[in-house]
Amino acid sequence: MSYLLTIDGPSGVGKTTLGSLLAKELESNFFSSGKLYRIIAKYLIDNPQENVNDIFLSIDENLNITLNNILYEDSKLYTKVINLKSSEIAKLREIRKLVSDSLLLLSNNLKNGLIIEGRDMGTVVFPHADLKIYLDADIDIRSDRRLKQSNESETKSDLLKRDENDKNRSESPLKVPDDALYIDNTHMDMEDVLNIVRESLKLL
Repeated sequence: MSYLLTIDGPSGVGKTTLGSLLAKELESNFFSSGKLYRIIAKYLIDNPQENVNDIFLSIDENLNITLNNILYEDSKLYTKVINLKSSEIAKLREIRKLVSDSLLLLSNNLKNGLIIEGRDMGTVVFPHADLKIYLDADIDIRSDRRLKQSNESETKSDLLKRDENDKNRSESPLKVPDDALYIDNTHMDMEDVLNIVRESLKLL
């Protein structure tokens, strides 16, 4: 059976890890919506004269992303400059609509379901998902994880600033979706989290 699962939550809670493991277990597709914001941010940094309305974003069935026919390597998307720019453009209504429309089209084109992580996947983009998951954790735990993921380029202060931006922006702020499975994994390993999700999937 194919599912549409959303995983929301702040940075450093393990959304990507959980999504990747679930996709493998369910033989489904996993996608991180944050990559779209990073790609748009990278493009606008490289092309500051470009207008947002001139951006064409495409995701194919193999989850390859092109922006105005440019294919970006993941290794070039995770810098402090792009972190800041992506957080900045995520506040813009036209950017969020561009991302949402691309993700809805992707979901309609996939045959084996979709597991997708982000900040507003269960609240705005896919409010009727089969299962909405919200991951959370203590800020110190999240900061430790994020430091390792970013090769110590993203500090606790950076994380707190991003949390503030995500939760207080006027467009699609980060919040717990209605009827979401809320999991605080501060004192859990990923297998514990997976077991909780597995039990919820049995009820679908």
